[in-house]
Amino acid sequence: MRLIDEAWQLSRSHIPCRTGPSRDLEESWEVHPESFTAMLVADLLVGQPEHRELVQGVLDMLEKELGEEDVFYFFKDHDRLPADADCTSVGLSVLIRGGKQEITQRAHRALDRILANSNKRGVVETYFDPSGERAGIIDPVVCANVLYLGHLLGRGDELEPTLRHVRRVLRTRSFVEGTRYYHSPDSFLYFLARVVRRFPAVHDALLEPMRDAVRERQGSTDYALDISQRVICANWLGIDDGDEARKLAQMQQPDDSWPADSLFRYGRKRIFFGSQALSTAFALRALRALDSVTGIL
Repeated sequence: MRLIDEAWQLSRSHIPCRTGPSRDLEESWEVHPESFTAMLVADLLVGQPEHRELVQGVLDMLEKELGEEDVFYFFKDHDRLPADADCTSVGLSVLIRGGKQEITQRAHRALDRILANSNKRGVVETYFDPSGERAGIIDPVVCANVLYLGHLLGRGDELEPTLRHVRRVLRTRSFVEGTRYYHSPDSFLYFLARVVRRFPAVHDALLEPMRDAVRERQGSTDYALDISQRVICANWLGIDDGDEARKLAQMQQPDDSWPADSLFRYGRKRIFFGSQALSTAFALRALRALDSVTGIL
C-alpha cells in the first residue's frame, strides 16, 4: 500500500500521527514524533512480502531506540511522557515476532520491570513514572498487551492477576465505553483477541466469552478502525464477520486507502490520536485473510 510506505519514507524514524478534538480527525494537526504508530503498523503487516522493507525498517528503528532501560516511550522526546508498559510490550513483541531474537533477554528484563510495577492486587500498571504523577493507572488494553508479551516469553503464569482483571472486564462488559487510553470497545476486543488467538492457555479460557462479545459488537459502529478490528477478531476467533468485511472493502477510497481514524486518546482530556496510514494498515490486515477466499478486494 503506497500510502503507508510513503508515510514511513518521510523520515524512516516514525509514521506521522495526527491529533485532534474529534475522532475522525477532521480538525487535526501533526503530533510530535512518536514510535507507537510504527510499532502497531509493523505488528499488523509483519509477514506480508509487499511490506517487508517497511517492517524491517521499523524493526531496525525500534532496536536502536531500545535504550539501556529496556523499555519504550510513546514520544521520541522522552521528556513528554514517561516510559510505559503498553509501548514496551508492543514494541518488544513485534521485535521478537519480526525475527530479532537477540533482544529476548532484554525483553525478559523489561517484563521483570513491568511485573514489579503492579498494584496491590498484582495487576500491572501503565506507566513507569518515578514522579508518581501517573501511579496506579490501569488500562485493560495495556494489560492485554502485557499478557501477549508475557506469554510470548513463556511467563504467562506470572501474570495471572492481570489475566483475572482482563477476564472480569470482559465478563462485566466494563469495556463498552472504552478504556482510559482506547476509546473504542473494539480495541479492547482486538488486543485481547491477539492474545487468545496465539496462546492456548488464554484461548481455552476466553474463546467463547470473546466470541459472544465480538458478535454483540458487530454492526454497532461505522468507523473504519472499529470495523477492521471486529473483522480481524471474527477471523481469529473463527466466527462469521456479519458481512462487515464487505462493508470495509466498500469504504476503500480511490487512492486505495481508508479514511483517517483514531485508535487512542489522552487519558486526561478528549484529544484523539490516529492517521490514515494506521486505519489503512488495520483495514489491509482485516481483508488480507479473506481476499484469497472471497476475492473481496
